[in-house]
Amino acid sequence: MLKAIVLLKRKTDITVDQFIDHYENRHVPLVREVLPTIGKYVRNYLDTTSVSSNRQDGDAPSPYFDVITELWFNDDTAYQGFIDALADPEVSRRLQEDEDRFLDRSIVQTYAVKECGI
Repeated sequence: MLKAIVLLKRKTDITVDQFIDHYENRHVPLVREVLPTIGKYVRNYLDTTSVSSNRQDGDAPSPYFDVITELWFNDDTAYQGFIDALADPEVSRRLQEDEDRFLDRSIVQTYAVKECGI
């Protein structure tokens, strides 16, 4: 099974709640429609209320991202289908138009990872 981790930051003009609402109710259905080879699709939103700080003034720094997204692919064929779909101009346009509504696209970080566990 292949996995990718994506770190995403919201646009500065929207709240965390607006970000989560848009991602869950608009972007996720779009992703599921245009990128059907993703097996498992998990969003992990940062709980900034529980972030502790070592600073003496008690102010925790703002996180660099708002969500850690995990994408699983069942096999190489599914992953290649994902890559091929992203290369499609219409799919790319639809995703970018929606991302421009809620993401700071200049800060997107994507990593292919090898998951190890016990």
